[in-house]
Amino acid sequence: MAEDQQALSLSWVFGASASIKHSVVNLSDGYTDKICYLAANTAVIYDKRLRRQVFLQGHTSPITCIVTTDDRAHVITADTGPEALLVVWNVRTGLPTCTIRQPHRHGVSTMDVSVDGAWLASIGAADPDSGEQEVALWSLAALLNPAAAASAPPSTAAADGTQPPQPPQPRGPGGPLRPLVTTVVPAGDVQHSIRFSPNNPQELISNGRRRVYFWSWAPGSPRFQYYSPPLRSRDFKQAVGDFVSSVFVPGTTQALTATADGDLVVWDEQGIAAQVGTSATDRRAIKLMRIHSSPITLLSTVGDFIVSGGEDGYVRFFDPLLRIVAWFEDLAAGPVTAVAFSAVLPDRLAHADAADTLNRFMVPDFVVATRNSRIVSVQSSTFEEYDAERRRGTAVLDSLLADVVDIAAHPTRAEFSVLGRGGGLQRWDSIAHCLLNSRSFDAHHGGSCLCYSRDGALLAVGFGAGHLHILDADDFTDSHVMRNTTAGLTRIAVSSTGHHIAAADEQHQLLLYAYLPYKHTMRWEFLGRCRSHHGPIASVVFGESPSGQTRLLTVGADARVVEYDLVASSVATGLQVVSYYDFPPGGGAPTSLTFAPPLQYFRAFAADTHLLVSDDSYKIRVFNPDRPAVEATFLGPTFGGPIAQLVMFKSHASDSAFLAYRTAERVVGLIAWPLDGDPARTMGLIAHPGEVRAITISYDGRKLLTVGGDGTLASWDINTAPLERSAAHAASAGNETRWSEVLGDPELLREMRDYFVYAQIKTQGEDALEPRAVPGTVPLEVVPDLMRAAGFYPSEADIDNLLNHVQYMAHGRDLESMPAITFADLLCLYVNHRPLFNVTHADIVTAFRELGARGDFGKLTREQLLSLLQSAGEPMGPEELSAALEALTGTAAPDKAMPTAVTAAQFSSDVLGFETDTVDAQ
Repeated sequence: MAEDQQALSLSWVFGASASIKHSVVNLSDGYTDKICYLAANTAVIYDKRLRRQVFLQGHTSPITCIVTTDDRAHVITADTGPEALLVVWNVRTGLPTCTIRQPHRHGVSTMDVSVDGAWLASIGAADPDSGEQEVALWSLAALLNPAAAASAPPSTAAADGTQPPQPPQPRGPGGPLRPLVTTVVPAGDVQHSIRFSPNNPQELISNGRRRVYFWSWAPGSPRFQYYSPPLRSRDFKQAVGDFVSSVFVPGTTQALTATADGDLVVWDEQGIAAQVGTSATDRRAIKLMRIHSSPITLLSTVGDFIVSGGEDGYVRFFDPLLRIVAWFEDLAAGPVTAVAFSAVLPDRLAHADAADTLNRFMVPDFVVATRNSRIVSVQSSTFEEYDAERRRGTAVLDSLLADVVDIAAHPTRAEFSVLGRGGGLQRWDSIAHCLLNSRSFDAHHGGSCLCYSRDGALLAVGFGAGHLHILDADDFTDSHVMRNTTAGLTRIAVSSTGHHIAAADEQHQLLLYAYLPYKHTMRWEFLGRCRSHHGPIASVVFGESPSGQTRLLTVGADARVVEYDLVASSVATGLQVVSYYDFPPGGGAPTSLTFAPPLQYFRAFAADTHLLVSDDSYKIRVFNPDRPAVEATFLGPTFGGPIAQLVMFKSHASDSAFLAYRTAERVVGLIAWPLDGDPARTMGLIAHPGEVRAITISYDGRKLLTVGGDGTLASWDINTAPLERSAAHAASAGNETRWSEVLGDPELLREMRDYFVYAQIKTQGEDALEPRAVPGTVPLEVVPDLMRAAGFYPSEADIDNLLNHVQYMAHGRDLESMPAITFADLLCLYVNHRPLFNVTHADIVTAFRELGARGDFGKLTREQLLSLLQSAGEPMGPEELSAALEALTGTAAPDKAMPTAVTAAQFSSDVLGFETDTVDAQ
């Protein structure tokens, strides 16, 4: 899709998949200077000269491995999970050449390309139950040109016999390419590394933590041959650490396996010492030698050299005799996870008089990736440099904190700050994509939240140990440090004036700080705290009413909205509460709170303050704190889970208001304002493959910044025009047509239309003899009955919300009230207010527990249940209860309708009439 057709398009990715080994490939070929690295579910091609990123997007799960072809024209990525893919990408265009769905049952954990560029080997992810894996061999020619591979005849071997025949790549029942050779890996040790032999592409080596497998294949055979030589600690009279990676030694019969102890296990052919039942060419462990004083994290080869990387950050090169020939120990970038080499040798030598020495060590320039999310470019010639600073290499990209928990955009500049769980704080330029400033706090305090003041002068930072740091936003120096709770801070907000800071903690308390006069100067003072919620506080917000009054509100998972009195709160009086409102039971638990945009001053009811409250039932409620009441309820986005955060912003293109949102996992998106519940006015996309921790909008409304739990931060360009066009197109069809399409159930639509017409007839009187007048509207008092006829049974609180919503619709049309509604209005109300999911047996079990049921079966006595039905929540009268029991069970007598002790299962099946099989299954 063209970028001008996308509401959100990825513009930059900060950070990388720091924990994945071999997560970088070097695409430099003498003409371009590029690398490709993994960033969660995206592969990023970065041009080091032009400082430009190209994104390879299509994976929905974190990419687990990446390789490149010898000519650097293609990269291949793969992931794991239920929607696993193996994708071949064209580097020049950034588009996929071939996509294989489910290359292995659970995806790919590791893969490698043979030196001759003809084959791709992959190992599948382990089955979560059995631990079973599969090793597979693919024809690279077929993957690079899948259309031609389908009809190509088998090729013949070269005249010298060096190239084995390549049969056409087989295809599965649905047509996708499948591997030529597959074999199940014996269970017991999950394999996490595989490498081809540079001497013979028909040999491979793989390893898990404790076992090494040698694989071989023959042309035409659908199965690998393999063996796994034993390795016992007593063979070397010392313990052998867990295996990390394995390679073949170029030009020899030996193979090497690196261990977490810093050792190399050397494997070689047995020769005449072969034991009974084994071949002379089978390898056995012959030597154990230490090459690092810390765990080895990486082992690979380049040319005739073996390359190792360590937990100590060292990169070392060894010749085939395992003699060290070069070492790069001044990089100071962190534990090594990848070393990727250019396709060409360097053009020049560091010192002409050292040519003889360098002739023994000449490798292409390379990049080093580390667990600290750093990528360093290293010229191989710097090995001969005497100055340690020149041997450090050059940072390709500034490194983002790997444990970011919150983000805040600067309110007046193209900058943002991020806070790490380990106490790191960074300030970034969102245009130049460079790090401007950083600071490290005590790691034991644990970063949790941060917020800028509206003028951008100060930055408030909250920590998991209860500390609040108020910093200068530019140099990160402390203006004030306070700790007034032992619980960790979870939310933080700064007032528009910059004179108040509010913070919520893990004990459901709100803490308030004020900037007050003190001895001819000003300083921050702690005013007080209030435990106004009995559940986690979901949001803390400052905002302004249309009259300009600054207001502070919180919403909690306990379904309570609380407003605090900023004027009456002081050091002497503490934090004062103005009012609180508890949402009626039966709705979802609130997840986020934000101020709605005020209406234009000339509109009716423009003086009202409106809040938007999202909940875990996929609804967004418009709440008026002055009445207080829920004035409208709208259906929110239904993909990716309930909304976890809402951010209001103004579009730079149209000057219209929009909402940005995130869910707890994967999805972020936009919603057009004003809300009406139409999915055509919303959009969402997968921004991260897992947790989405925070979002924010840039100061000019042009970029959405999202933080994932995968160590990456994504910057998205906002283009509201496609969403506005979608909304306009849906509205052009007419309200009735639009809501009919949203309803999406023709049979239900027909029934509702019949009920609506009947309600008009009944309103005029069923026995009326005068000519019928069908006005196309029905009075408000019949709306609850129409909802029940359509299968939605509203409670009394739900009915109040429905009627309030009608009044809200009238306000939007500049009307004082609406005594009647049209069929389109009825559909709108039904779509927005009906529960997204039906009541299940699990909901009944939860309700019984909340009512006091205990034990394995969760029983309530009949008297308890009847008493609760007639006294708690919205109590039922005796006549209403009898009528309900008779309608459900056929008898109005409670002693006949229910046993003496009632379980949730009995109530679900015997009283409510749920299917027994469904109840048992749940």
